[in-house]
Amino acid sequence: MNMLKAYAHQVVSYHPVAQRDDLFAEIYDELCEEFSDQQAHTQGLSEIDFLNKYKQHPMRYATQLAADSAAYLIGPQFYFSFLSAMKVALSVVVVFHLAFGVLGAFTSGDIWSAFWKMLLNISHTLLWVGAAVMGVFIALERSGEKASWLDEWDAADLKPVNGHQSVSRLESSLDLGFSTFGLLFVLGIVDFPIVLNNGAEWIREWTINVPDGFWLAMGILFVLGMGFSLYCLSRTLWTSRMRIIAITKNILWIMMLAVAVSHAELLSVGNQAAPAFLPILEKVVRGSLFVLCLIIGWDTVVHVRRLTR
Repeated sequence: MNMLKAYAHQVVSYHPVAQRDDLFAEIYDELCEEFSDQQAHTQGLSEIDFLNKYKQHPMRYATQLAADSAAYLIGPQFYFSFLSAMKVALSVVVVFHLAFGVLGAFTSGDIWSAFWKMLLNISHTLLWVGAAVMGVFIALERSGEKASWLDEWDAADLKPVNGHQSVSRLESSLDLGFSTFGLLFVLGIVDFPIVLNNGAEWIREWTINVPDGFWLAMGILFVLGMGFSLYCLSRTLWTSRMRIIAITKNILWIMMLAVAVSHAELLSVGNQAAPAFLPILEKVVRGSLFVLCLIIGWDTVVHVRRLTR
């Protein structure tokens, strides 16, 4: 019943989180009962054929299940399409401004000024983009359009979900920010933070002693991390494929961090007053990397457990 589960998951994903578990159980039970009845009359009927023949697009079904008294900013037939389009548009705006804001902050040297400027620009752009998306859907509604793009759908395009667990947008956003910052660091756009040594001197000439191939692999992982985070932001529920990608990515990161931790001389500086302070800082860095490995390892274990349940 994987495809029936996928259909039910897709339907409830358009509804508030607090209602999803109960609504999913109700929809899934009804689908299983209807499917069994139809199989009794039609030999060899598959779940995909059943959904294509007897069920409409999940978004249309979700609209029918919404309360009749609900207040819609856009007409009911467009409401969930409007929300989906709005989420995608606003996510693109935030990612665009975040990337250029980080770049501007570290190239200008005035981080706080760049930060407040980024917030101001984001707010203005969000208003204009939100108004533009709303204007498009209002025009569609006034033109008599009936969301015809939902008529042509194929149940085979539904993706099996795992565990009925929602993708955390906060976690995906943090991963995106981390990967973006890391890529800027690998490319040399962002410098290593200045650290005050025991002699009250600012140490600027940091060197991380790892092979060139290590930086290339890090850059590739950061790019893949950005792409995966953007994909997660566009999804509502975890799928088995997404968990496999997350597990693979985590294992690669653990391997990379293990290589860095095990390196004999991880850090060096050009400042003459630094040698007494450097061993202490190396221990802090190695300890931080080890803790990060543990966090990533725990996240990997969680994904594996949910994948194998």
